[in-house]
Amino acid sequence: MRHLVIGAAGHAQEVAWALDARAHADGRPIELLFFDDRVPPGPLASGLGAVVGAVDTAAAYVLPGATELVLGIALPHLKAALTARLAALALPWTTVVHPAAIVGPNVCLGAGTYVGAGAVITVNARLGRFVTINVHGGVAHDTTLDDLVTLHPYAHLSGNVHVGEGAEIGAGATAIPGVDIGAWTVLGAGCVAVRALARDRTYVGVPARDLKSMRRTG
Repeated sequence: MRHLVIGAAGHAQEVAWALDARAHADGRPIELLFFDDRVPPGPLASGLGAVVGAVDTAAAYVLPGATELVLGIALPHLKAALTARLAALALPWTTVVHPAAIVGPNVCLGAGTYVGAGAVITVNARLGRFVTINVHGGVAHDTTLDDLVTLHPYAHLSGNVHVGEGAEIGAGATAIPGVDIGAWTVLGAGCVAVRALARDRTYVGVPARDLKSMRRTG
């Protein structure tokens, strides 16, 4: 199977590493080709493959019936833009789960989702399309993540949390049980969400507070 990896920076190479590890565990060969508008063509430092061109050149490398797309982007707005841009290719998006991740029973992973090494998704969780669970991220029971959500390394969501479309949970951030995090909101690194967070906001601190409100009162 040929995999066209969209993106070639560090995160894309982590995703490709997970896919390559899974392929080796399953005993099936894969081919990885990378496409990026900002990284010049050439071999990657990780040794996982090479950048062969910009994103719009990916169409030239499609093998009918034997090609899938891999999303190597973590930033939600960029994920949204690139997946829309490539919709015309009508190719399936690979769901990538590193062999060192743990995914429990009755968990649904949407197309294009990535679950990194050391991540744990327990039971009865629902993850939409193009969700990113980075290394050592944690998603507890009955949690729902809508499309394009990103959890950065060591972020943890307790049970019954809902995260709206395109929200970004910073490294080491935590949400207590039952919290609702609005769409396109950013929860900064190390934050603790103890109540519902409005959409389209940036929250920082412990407990998490709206950054704009802090600036007005400060």
